[in-house]
Amino acid sequence: MKNTTKQSKQFSVFDFIKAIIDTKPDWKSFTPEQRKVFNGFMINKILSMNPKYIDIVNYVQGLDIKDGQRLYEVYCFMIPQSKNTYSSYIRSNVKKSKPEIVSHVAQYFECSLKEAEEYISLTDDKWLENILVAKGIDEKELKQLIK
Repeated sequence: MKNTTKQSKQFSVFDFIKAIIDTKPDWKSFTPEQRKVFNGFMINKILSMNPKYIDIVNYVQGLDIKDGQRLYEVYCFMIPQSKNTYSSYIRSNVKKSKPEIVSHVAQYFECSLKEAEEYISLTDDKWLENILVAKGIDEKELKQLIK
């Protein structure tokens, strides 16, 4: 038997972004559970990814507002209302290396894991392959690590 109860959508930070830019409801209209989702850092981060709002976010961050309600109200006041505003979420394009590879490079150069990760990011796969072969990694494990 299927469960026919409708699942309500979880309120997220992106709903607050839409509220700030588009609908601008009063802070009191949000439930206590929804208010708990409000995260000033994430609001600043997401709004700053839209070139139209960078200057506003920079100014508001300088005000050092800790209270969520106050931050929400300041943004609602400062950001002009607009419909269908799209703000792309910019993700990091840095590729993380496997921990085993980082460990092998760190042991080879006798350096920290952070330094080893930086070495890996600055070089190509052929260099990395040569390091792993020099460490005594066999062909089968090498192919599995580098894929």
